[in-house]
Amino acid sequence: MSVKARARKLWTSEGLQGLLSGMARFARGQMRNLYYRADFLIHEFDLSSLPVEYQFAVPDEVEVQVVESDADASRLAGAGYEDFRQVVPLSDYRLRSGAVGFCAYIERNVVHTSWIGLSDRAKRSFDFVPYVVDFDHGEGASGGTWTFPAYRGRGIFRYVMWHRLWYLREHGRTVSRDSTEVGNVPAIRGQEVFPSRITGTLHITRVLGHTRSSYEESH
Repeated sequence: MSVKARARKLWTSEGLQGLLSGMARFARGQMRNLYYRADFLIHEFDLSSLPVEYQFAVPDEVEVQVVESDADASRLAGAGYEDFRQVVPLSDYRLRSGAVGFCAYIERNVVHTSWIGLSDRAKRSFDFVPYVVDFDHGEGASGGTWTFPAYRGRGIFRYVMWHRLWYLREHGRTVSRDSTEVGNVPAIRGQEVFPSRITGTLHITRVLGHTRSSYEESH
């Protein structure tokens, strides 16, 4: 990722306020290496019950592209799509780790990215929360979601999530798991429309780079 490219993206899509908000997010990310405390809901999705067609209004002009490799990303960039690797942190690393990217574009400008993993290495590239996924027995992971603030509230998250879950189903998975930070109400509500349940809450504390976690099952 190019820091200049990401700053330019925020400036052009959201103006000064967006750029300042991005700088604040970056600073908070750096502080998390010193101390971080959060709780995450662990979702389990029943892919066998997933509707075969998207059941809600499709966001206007949104185009979803599935990116399975760095070559796919280069092909899209060569076709005139904004290169998401330049504006979304860790995209190169995630692709090298085997994660599959789902990119939403409006007029070939990237507005959203998210990921799925079919292996533990791929999952850990976009989700550090240490919940268990049984990749050897039909499970997959989903997450690493980012929607640029100017495009939030349009149903893009939910639309792309259906594509992610359907991809997992088409690749032989029967269950998908993900983590959502408690308090992230838009993401929680966006997932409630799909066949799922919350299996528990994972509590994480990180101090000076050392992480401790504990898991509390739902009742």
